[in-house]
Amino acid sequence: MIYALHHAVALVMAMVAARCLSRARWTSRRPQLAILLWQVTALTLVVSFVGGLLALGLAPYGQGIVPGMRSFLVDPGGLPQVFAVVAGLAVACWLLGHQVRSAIGVARQRARHRDLLALVAHDRGRMLVLDHPSAVAYCLPGRVPRVVVSAGARRLLTDAELGAVLAHERAHLRERHHLVLSPFDALARLFPRWRAPGRVAAEVGLLTEMCADDYAVRQLGSRALIGALEKFEAAGGGPAPAGALAAQASPLPDRIDRLRGVRPRTRRLPAVIAVAAAVTTLATPLSLFIAPF
Repeated sequence: MIYALHHAVALVMAMVAARCLSRARWTSRRPQLAILLWQVTALTLVVSFVGGLLALGLAPYGQGIVPGMRSFLVDPGGLPQVFAVVAGLAVACWLLGHQVRSAIGVARQRARHRDLLALVAHDRGRMLVLDHPSAVAYCLPGRVPRVVVSAGARRLLTDAELGAVLAHERAHLRERHHLVLSPFDALARLFPRWRAPGRVAAEVGLLTEMCADDYAVRQLGSRALIGALEKFEAAGGGPAPAGALAAQASPLPDRIDRLRGVRPRTRRLPAVIAVAAAVTTLATPLSLFIAPF
């Protein structure tokens, strides 16, 4: 029972960490670190919840969760044990199955959109140009990743600004941000009436945009990218298709202020504490899967 309690404590700590991350002021300065912490926190939530259920059912064997499963299959024990183990496995399969279904669904959406682009877009080497008046620029991940820019965006942007936008989109593809976002978006769709997963997915999405902004700034400087984002904001832009990552993703004012250097004052200590706490919180439930109890 004490090990189930450890999982419960890890679950509570992960929930507190998620709350702290959602309110942290330093994340805009270190978006890559913040993304890593969100991934660790989300994984801890799942591992500790599933592990807690399994620990309740397998505690009588005193062998740890993974070794205890072999003993459980030989001698399942009483009904409460069976219920706890089955519930833990069911939750794990449910979450994993939804992630797989969601990934397959998004891949199919991207494939359909890629087929559509083959019919209506013009290949210009570095990008596909879509004949549409709205100012839109986005990347479409996949086996053949492409960057798409609308005719409206090409008319709106200068050559330098267009280069910054292309660098931004190439950063999304280079860093595989679609894989970062996939599990968070899937959870948001799994719990549509629960606002927390949607807020987390939006937060992680903004952090990936900041990472791509930083890459474009390192390549071409901040002035061109700021100019492009300001023009996208003034033009209103348009939404990117499902499964794509767009340079004009909201909230543009926050990203523009960040690139201009208008950032809240932060300290290094909270970030160090957050990293240490997140790693410790994840290591605890993972170790209990193999440690005897």
